[in-house]
Amino acid sequence: MSILYSGGLWTVFLITALASGYVWVLSGPKIAYKSLILIAIIVIIFSQFLPTAQPFRVSVAAGLHWWKWALAIAIPVFGYGLLVRWIKKKADARHDP
Repeated sequence: MSILYSGGLWTVFLITALASGYVWVLSGPKIAYKSLILIAIIVIIFSQFLPTAQPFRVSVAAGLHWWKWALAIAIPVFGYGLLVRWIKKKADARHDP
């Protein structure tokens, strides 16, 4: 239980994925998927309100630190891709008869 308790961000993702698998196998409603994601986000946010020395909080914070840098790199790349896509649509619209 202590491994699961101090597992961190990957533990939250694993539990969410397993629960999503059960919902899929049991043909659950679409709201169940949204609820699972919302619950996972709430767990991640509330984990940061635990005491500073708590292993689960430290593990989640370390995982979030990695995601922060990944998003800092990915957002400009995706933004540039969206800009190029928008320019291409505009150019195609002008050349269509």
